[in-house]
Order: sequence, then structure tokens, then C-alpha cells
Amino acid sequence: MISFPWSRKKNDFPIVRIDDRLLHGQVVVGWASALGLEWLILANDRVVADKGMCAALKAGAASSDVKIDLLDFDQAVAGFESGEFAQKRSMVVFESPGDALKLVHKGVTFKSIHIGGLHFREGSDELLPYVYLSNWDRMALDEMIQRGVRVFCQDLPSTTPVAYRG
Repeated sequence: MISFPWSRKKNDFPIVRIDDRLLHGQVVVGWASALGLEWLILANDRVVADKGMCAALKAGAASSDVKIDLLDFDQAVAGFESGEFAQKRSMVVFESPGDALKLVHKGVTFKSIHIGGLHFREGSDELLPYVYLSNWDRMALDEMIQRGVRVFCQDLPSTTPVAYRG
């Protein structure tokens, strides 16, 4: 199991992850295996509207025993509100802090969010080797922190989480 910088007896599900690579081997194999995940949910309006991207993401995860769903933001809000995501060992993945904040603005409450990977983009600064943040990213993360969300960075299940401090 993963060690956390705060006292936890068990994982709270769903685990909420920000990763600009979306669903990839590190998530599908590494995290799902390490945590015994049953369900991976990608919440992203842009990806859901792109049928080719949906097919590619599902094909890339086809060998996994984990259920994969690609949902738009409204469907994701419904899943959080109904408690459906918490009924299984699940992980919800967002592409960016701004995407996660969209759900917060729609009334979803997150206890914690972990940044698994935000890679170099023009106008971003390195926080960690796998986390580069733009001003927009920082503003979204800071707003979520002000709303009581714990934000930490962790690329692999075997690495120690690092608290995000803005």
C-alpha cells in the first residue's frame, strides 16, 4: 500500500488523479495493480467528444481486468453525487487541475487530489521532474486547497507523496 504524509487507515475511493497523459500504462498497470483498482474513470469533455481518441484509450487498456469508462464532466458529476464511484475501488483521472476545478464548481467535493504527471508545456515551471505548472494550474490548485482539498504529487505508487504547497 501507499504511504501518505497524513494519517490514513485506508484509501478513500475514488482516488482522484491529475495526469496529462490520461489513461496510460503507469495508471492502468502500475496504479491499478498496486491498489487493486476495479474501475478507472477518465473525466474529460474533449476526449469524450473525440471518438478516435476514445477508441485508442480503450484499446490501450484492453488487456487490463480493470473496467474503463470515459465520461464527460456532467456524467462525472453524476457519478460523484450518486456515490457510484465510491462503491468500488476506483480512480478518476483528470487531464488538468482546471478540469478537476470544473467539477468543484459544479458542486463535487474532493477530499484529496494527487498530481501524477503534468509535463512541460510552454509557460509552465518545474515543481518536480514530473510536475510542471502554469499560472492557471496554480490558480486552480490554490482554489481547491482553499476549499479544503489536500493536494499532493506522486507519480508512482512506490514513491513517497509530496505535498503541494502552491
